[in-house]
Amino acid sequence: MICIHYNNGRVLHGVVLAFGDRLARVAVKGSDDALEFRLVNQVWVSEDCEIVKLEFADRVAPVESEEADVLETLLRFELAPVSIQRVM
Repeated sequence: MICIHYNNGRVLHGVVLAFGDRLARVAVKGSDDALEFRLVNQVWVSEDCEIVKLEFADRVAPVESEEADVLETLLRFELAPVSIQRVM
């Protein structure tokens, strides 16, 4: 999660899609397009040339139990023992 703080006091919460050399792309709830921010002279600037502050969230709100079960299923990696077979 990332918080985008605008100078007028508006704060948007989003998910980082890409973060690289002087460019950040963020998906924001309720927006059809991803937002882009560029680092110019050590300051993050929006597509509308507004100065913003990008802040990564330390903690994320708990997820509902049903959604958590789905996420746990998707993210669980169970390694089953692999049988070794000789070819020669």
